[in-house]
Amino acid sequence: MKRKVLETKNLSIGYRVSGKPDIALFPPINITLFEGDIVALAGANGSGKTTLFKTLTDSTKPLSGEVLLFDKNIRHYSATKKASLFSIVLTERPDDVFLKVFDVVASGRYPYVGLWAKLKKSDYEIIEQSLKLTGTENLIDRTFNSLSDGERQKVMISKALAQNTPLIVLDEPAAFLDYPSKIELTLLLVKLAREQHKTILFSSHDLDILMRTADKLWLVARNKPLVSGISEDLAISGLIDNYLSCNDLIFDLKTAQFTIPKQKKCQIAIEPADLCLQWVERALIRKGYEVVKPDGKTLEITSENGFFCFTYFEKKYQAQTIEELLNQIENI
Repeated sequence: MKRKVLETKNLSIGYRVSGKPDIALFPPINITLFEGDIVALAGANGSGKTTLFKTLTDSTKPLSGEVLLFDKNIRHYSATKKASLFSIVLTERPDDVFLKVFDVVASGRYPYVGLWAKLKKSDYEIIEQSLKLTGTENLIDRTFNSLSDGERQKVMISKALAQNTPLIVLDEPAAFLDYPSKIELTLLLVKLAREQHKTILFSSHDLDILMRTADKLWLVARNKPLVSGISEDLAISGLIDNYLSCNDLIFDLKTAQFTIPKQKKCQIAIEPADLCLQWVERALIRKGYEVVKPDGKTLEITSENGFFCFTYFEKKYQAQTIEELLNQIENI
């Protein structure tokens, strides 16, 4: 049985205003993180994700209730002990941006180096490995303020890895990364959880990455209870749509993406028997067509000898590209 890493008991988070009642963001929270879990926190901007992270890591006091870290109230640990149990990557940056990258990452070793902060050979090895894991070893002599936003984010993750803690908390870790780097980071988090049994709690606005990566999702919205579950259950139950949709966006169960509702132009039949036709289906949905299965009555698109084909009023049309196909359909 996996051991319990973090647990909340009737935890209420929010803000205290002098002379006024406390402002709670959600109803009391009772959640648990286990060893090796990858849990993703999702919610709209301003929903309270960062406040929750800060409360779970004892950077902000709760309004009431408690956070237990390895079955002990987190507030009863010393700062040094907490730093050996969890590492944090928040949106804030180091105060001294003129530090070298090596020094930023090396600061992750402070729970282990003693009073004189003297690094041992094993510390250097861990720092080097942390830089390699994020692909930032080539930045080691650069100053932090000379880095791009994406490079800074990777360095801060390297620092968290250098702390070598059982729990890693990351607030929007992929916010400044390009898409390939987001996938790379996601694979790193999975590897840490699966191979090193790290417990990972992270937030992101990229629902596709959350749903593909996390063992569980925590959904938050102002004044609503935090809900926890696997992404498939939360999607089918309508909770993802209920908690995360905004304005004209809706969660499409078929594509597992948020979409802008379009007025349906007409029905087009397609049997996505190969990969190219699956991409045709995506393009048609994006353009506002309703894609259905062939029934002998609806305009049907097929793939023949490298061409996309359809017949309309006994006239046969062919297109080599999806763009050409869409133009033909729009103009008939």
